[in-house]
Amino acid sequence: MPGIHKNPTISFRANKWERDLIEERVALSGINKKDFIARSCIYSNIVVVGKKENVQKIVNAMENLIDVFNEIVRQLQSGDVSFSEDVYNNMRNDALATALTIVEILNGAAYLFDKEPQPFTKDYKKLLDPENDE
Repeated sequence: MPGIHKNPTISFRANKWERDLIEERVALSGINKKDFIARSCIYSNIVVVGKKENVQKIVNAMENLIDVFNEIVRQLQSGDVSFSEDVYNNMRNDALATALTIVEILNGAAYLFDKEPQPFTKDYKKLLDPENDE
């Protein structure tokens, strides 16, 4: 149907210098702008500004992840698995995205603890769809 999009739009405003730089990088990358921006956001390092509010967001995300895992364990132990395949896939993707983001944030902060970042996969497509062998 016209005017109805399957996926929501993500947009931002860039100043002239940022736009010129992005446009040049897109042109040299050989991929379209949407894919370039998506890949740049997904596969780049995550920078966290050390404000109390930002740290609290990470703590809240971890607490939510723990709640999700506890509910899964509770349902599996009781044998009363009540979520459909769609609910399972959504829950899996949300939990995986949160876990991967937290791992990346902690890896980026390894220098604060005099540690080396731990290697891990950034092949998100394979993690989210193991049957996809692109």
